[in-house]
Amino acid sequence: MRSALATAALFALAVTGASAQPLSPRNANYTIAARLDPATRTITGSETIVWRNITARPAADLQFHLYWNAWKNTRSTFMRERALGGENDRGRGPNEWARIDVTAITVAGADRTASKRFIAPDDDNPSDETVMAVPLAQPIEAGASTTIEVTWTAHVPRTFARTGAIGNFFFIAQWFPKLGVLQEDGWNCHQFHAGTEFFSDYGVYDVSLTVPAGSQSGRRLRLRGRGLPRADGSRGDLYAVARIVVPESPSVAEREAYETLKQRATAPADRTAGG
Repeated sequence: MRSALATAALFALAVTGASAQPLSPRNANYTIAARLDPATRTITGSETIVWRNITARPAADLQFHLYWNAWKNTRSTFMRERALGGENDRGRGPNEWARIDVTAITVAGADRTASKRFIAPDDDNPSDETVMAVPLAQPIEAGASTTIEVTWTAHVPRTFARTGAIGNFFFIAQWFPKLGVLQEDGWNCHQFHAGTEFFSDYGVYDVSLTVPAGSQSGRRLRLRGRGLPRADGSRGDLYAVARIVVPESPSVAEREAYETLKQRATAPADRTAGG
């Protein structure tokens, strides 16, 4: 009986220990800080990526997805494929297209901004800017890690595929420079196609996004002409409600920050009385 109990206890410890370990390599971890300017539909951001080469080959370059450049003009591979499906976006205004521009990149402290270039590994389309390659001064050896610093700006378009802005409503996806996946046979970093999804390494994301002051939870947004179709062919309006969520179990530091904000906040009536 004691032997069976001891075996059971060891098994429980083994299971507990195993469950505490990450189930993925988490070899591409991002810390992102960005600011949204709704008036200009611009996102300004910076990110730090800690990347580990989990292949058996050295990495001579880094490759990034810049998904929003698929909607930069009608010449990208995404837009050419979209046109083959009958979609026509020629009526868009100049400010209704997207773009994402990397303004600076350093790898292990070395400035590699001047070396970045666009590549089109799938179709050699010289007008496609959805993949950026950055040659390295020194290869990143198998098993080694490096720190990558990137700054960029992006323009939010009028809505394309699950991304865009209409009025004060912003739907944002795949909005930052994202590393491809290095595999044993090279980089898996395809251009953005009209019919493809997304593939990336596992990682931990720490993201902060600054939005305009005064954004309120529960604010009701009306998107004219974006609702359900009517019998006459027109569309009704779509209503969305903003929700601002705070952690259910805030840390000590978060509680202190909330208390500081509470103490410094001025009641609406006082703000009005004070002009």
